Amino acid sequence: MFASVLAVVSTLAASVVGVPNLAAREVLATWPADGFKQECFHPGGCTAVFNINAPEEYVKGAPAFKAVCHPLSADKDSAHSCETITASDSSYVESVWEVPSSDDLVKLSIFHVWNQGETRYNASGSVEFPASATSFELPVTSLTAVL
Repeated sequence: MFASVLAVVSTLAASVVGVPNLAAREVLATWPADGFKQECFHPGGCTAVFNINAPEEYVKGAPAFKAVCHPLSADKDSAHSCETITASDSSYVESVWEVPSSDDLVKLSIFHVWNQGETRYNASGSVEFPASATSFELPVTSLTAVL
């Protein structure tokens, strides 16, 4: 009995060791962003503006886009529609200002959503960068499809 319990515990321990690092995610594409500016008001939070774009087929079937985003830090975890400069009729971009790991950083998540036939796709990623930066690259680490 003790030997079988020990075998089960050993197997479980081996499976825990074999779990991949969930923080390390595959980068499917990278979206360049520039013109980042933020303005902060105390109290009240910060507002930002930046340009972001992606070429057609950055992932299979994705339309190209160019957008200007205006996220608000006071609305953390709330998506704000970006102003699309060029995008297909069935495509839009949203940005979310999130809580960064320190006060001198900005953390943003960006979503590109489009329809292809009966399927809705959502490509997204998050990036954290110095608040003084004027440009950044967003790694796209998630692509979901819903019928």
